[in-house]
Amino acid sequence: MKRNVFLTVFAVLMILNLSNLFAQDIVSINKLEDLEQNEVEAITHEHSDIFVHPFFSHMALADKPGEASFRFTGIQRKEGQNLSNDFGLHIEAGLLPGLGLHLRTDGIKNETFSEAMLMYNVFTSDNENFGISIFGQLSIPTGKMSNNIYKGLFGVGIKKAFPSFVVFNGDIHYDPKDDMAEYEASFVFKASELLYPIIETRGEITRNGTSVYLLPAIKFRIQENQTIGTGFQIALVDEREYDVEAVLQYGIEF
Repeated sequence: MKRNVFLTVFAVLMILNLSNLFAQDIVSINKLEDLEQNEVEAITHEHSDIFVHPFFSHMALADKPGEASFRFTGIQRKEGQNLSNDFGLHIEAGLLPGLGLHLRTDGIKNETFSEAMLMYNVFTSDNENFGISIFGQLSIPTGKMSNNIYKGLFGVGIKKAFPSFVVFNGDIHYDPKDDMAEYEASFVFKASELLYPIIETRGEITRNGTSVYLLPAIKFRIQENQTIGTGFQIALVDEREYDVEAVLQYGIEF
């Protein structure tokens, strides 16, 4: 009888001990699965704001309300044998959810028009790594021209980001007054937390021909919200306003 009681107690203790071990293993497995799932979600939902702004191209989605960025650009232009220096400014700010304001001049002296644009996000993914926008633009005469002609344009933008690797921003807008279109696209690559190689292309499509400019460049993140970069914008076809531009840009975000 005592032997049976002893065996029974021993069996119960063994079962409780094994149950405790299995419970610990299950908890460990669940923690590991949760950790792996969190890592996957962190990668999946990584926001493309980790990237820097391009040089001249618009960001294709409006900023959140209260956010703003400034790009200050020094430009040296070569046209034939002539060299000229200029200054560009690009401001982007979020006004309302999905609605943003863009102000841009690519050269205060050389460019005929400066731009004021309202952009609206038609669709964005949860992490804003993909989105489509529409916008209306007013081209304001600020350069040398015979008469003050304001022009209205409208267009569409698209953004696609591959987290931790590259983000694409592109847009095309149509000018009904001159029956022409302007396009631009940028690829910003993330080489490291500090270094961002950039490729941009832009130009105009008119009845007389199409211009194509290519800008290979590089940017450095010098502070969490500040960058500095340099590059060369080169005309690739005969239809052109200039041959090459050397650019130096400082950017800051709030």
